[in-house]
Amino acid sequence: MGRVGWDEYFLELARTTSTRATCIRRKHGAVIAQGRRIVATGYNGGPSGYGHCDEGACPRAASDAPQGHDYERCIAIHAEANALLFSSPEERAGASLYCTGAPCFGCAKLIANSGIGEVVAAGGRYDGWDDVRDFLRDCGVRVRLLDGQEGSPTLPFT
Repeated sequence: MGRVGWDEYFLELARTTSTRATCIRRKHGAVIAQGRRIVATGYNGGPSGYGHCDEGACPRAASDAPQGHDYERCIAIHAEANALLFSSPEERAGASLYCTGAPCFGCAKLIANSGIGEVVAAGGRYDGWDDVRDFLRDCGVRVRLLDGQEGSPTLPFT
């Protein structure tokens, strides 16, 4: 086995970062890279200084809310948002954001306004993804979803 490519490398780092997530429903990770340098990482979980979802602090996680509902009760900050929060505008300018799943529309809005130049996700298509992808592209953000569909490669760890 040879060296992995940069996409695989940064996506594997995002996957490893996701192991720090405290959400009991989803574990996501993100890495912002400028060229070949890591700028920031992020994972999903409650705000700093607040309790963790996996410790009972999240009302949504403690409820029987079905998937896709009651997000206004969720305390988690998404991985992409955390990575953006822990990087400066100068570091983000034109950078690539690698994430373990396709970003939600809320994160897409943050990404579009952050200066990020490209999103690379290791899969995670969902209902509404096409609209989110088109929104990002319309905002000038390049989008690559590496899940084996639309001619993209499938990554070995997805």
